[in-house]
Amino acid sequence: MRKLNIVKYTVKAMKAFFQRWVVAILVMAAAIAGNIQAVISQDVKTGNLLLAQTQIKADELELAVALPELAEIILNGGESRSGRVIGIDAQSQALSIQRSGKTATIPLSQIAKVVFKKEALVYKSDRSPLLRRVPIMRGGGERPTGKAVTWSGIPINNFSIKNTTQGQAVLKLKPPVVSTAQLRGIQSVARNRQYVVDEIQFNSQQRTITILAKPY
Repeated sequence: MRKLNIVKYTVKAMKAFFQRWVVAILVMAAAIAGNIQAVISQDVKTGNLLLAQTQIKADELELAVALPELAEIILNGGESRSGRVIGIDAQSQALSIQRSGKTATIPLSQIAKVVFKKEALVYKSDRSPLLRRVPIMRGGGERPTGKAVTWSGIPINNFSIKNTTQGQAVLKLKPPVVSTAQLRGIQSVARNRQYVVDEIQFNSQQRTITILAKPY
């Protein structure tokens, strides 16, 4: 009889022990599930943020363009000047040109358009690892490898000349000037070709420019 009581007591103790373990395991499982859910939620948010940032970057393109070394600046009155375009100042609304070592500044409001000479020397990248600049003569054997494009309504401060001696400039393009699909097309062309500027027009009131260019 005594042995039977001892067995019953042992069984009860073991049941209580296992019940406590089951409760502890369930509590730990709930806690782990909560942590996993929180991590997943944070990862989703982070992923969305990275996706948004990537999308923003995908909607902007800093395009390297080349300016031929000789341009004709046609004024509103019909007169013209010629020289190398070395700067466009968005703040002072002025164009700077250089000819025979002398620099002149012309208000954008006085300029009808800037036309780059087709026979003028222009430097483009040969796409080597060092990004060496290769001179070409558009009036010679070099021919455009694509259709002419026109980008209108570009804010003036989105255009900057990085190298005045070789006419290397950077143009920032993004909607609504060009669509996202157009950006992808421009980027595809620019992978192995160089856009060369043919003409620039100014809208001094809206502080924008229009650029005509061809890929070479």
